[in-house]
Amino acid sequence: MRRVLIAHPYVAPVGGANAVAAWALQALREEFSVGLATLAPVDLAAVNRSFGTALRAADFTTFLAPRRYHRLIGAVHAPGALLECQLTVRLARKLDRMHRFDVLLSTHNEVDFGRRGIQYVNLPGAYHPGRESPRRWSHRVPGLHGAFRAACYALGRSRRDGPLRNLFLADSENIARRIREVYGVDSVVLYPPVAGPFPCVPWQERRHGVVAVGRIAPSKRWEMAVAIVEALRGRGHDLTLTLIGHREDPRYEARLRDLTTSRPWLRLLPDLSREELLAEVACHRYGLHTTRDEHFGIAPAELLAAGCLPFVHDSGGPVEIVGAHPDLVFDTVADAVERIGRVLASAELEGTLRRHAAERRVRFTAEAFCAELRAIVREFE
Repeated sequence: MRRVLIAHPYVAPVGGANAVAAWALQALREEFSVGLATLAPVDLAAVNRSFGTALRAADFTTFLAPRRYHRLIGAVHAPGALLECQLTVRLARKLDRMHRFDVLLSTHNEVDFGRRGIQYVNLPGAYHPGRESPRRWSHRVPGLHGAFRAACYALGRSRRDGPLRNLFLADSENIARRIREVYGVDSVVLYPPVAGPFPCVPWQERRHGVVAVGRIAPSKRWEMAVAIVEALRGRGHDLTLTLIGHREDPRYEARLRDLTTSRPWLRLLPDLSREELLAEVACHRYGLHTTRDEHFGIAPAELLAAGCLPFVHDSGGPVEIVGAHPDLVFDTVADAVERIGRVLASAELEGTLRRHAAERRVRFTAEAFCAELRAIVREFE
């Protein structure tokens, strides 16, 4: 039996990268002997509830980082995830020297294992500091940020060309293009897992409403979703809007709460259980995703899997999810209102788009992810 080590800093019950890590553990547990190099214990009950996995402690061996790693993280107050990522790589390298695994797999973007491995990339460019926020504390002193990054890579014993040894897995064609731009290499596209099963609710029994899913954070641009539905209501479409998300930004959540007070058709549902989310999404007819330039966008794929008709911003991975269909993508609020309005006014167009969405749905299942990842690991040399 081949022995596989998965490296991932924190397998927490929220976030697309963590969902990939959890499903990678589940995908590989039966055919391979699996280890996990990580910085903190995994709350399996919470992870299973959030991602729909069925992981047990006996499915894999957890290799936890020593306490000195946590003391270093606490002392530095690291800007972003670079320090945590490189400490995880350091741990994985040490474990590989001790146990010599057959396959090393990172589910947290580019890494340097010191030898050839597999890396699943959600968003490339970890080696390009210009893409990080200039508001981080280490930017305030000239030269400090560069020195901090260099120290992180030294801790991980990572070289700039280290990731080039690895097999690149990209979470979408969109990310595969970016990897090609950054590194000049091709990738294997492996779509992230969309876990179900969503309840099967007939179209006629679904709420004549729109649902959006994601983190409660400004980057999701949920005011835009509110503006779109409000404008459609102004045109005579009696739509509701439900926003479902994990709490992240209390001030942004308060702003959204303020919007609900004067709009009885608007609901904000934070921190639902997985079962509640599946049931709530599946009882809506339409989905809306307003985030700009999402690298993949697990939420639009969930909307698709739930049987909703998803409308997405014309950028990034969500366009790929809906097959770049011109009737399902929009740019501005006005553009969205025009396109969605045409669909709401035409049962024939709506039926055509629903058939198109059903054909796209099978590409993004957890079953497809698991089968493809097992094949990749099985054949990796």
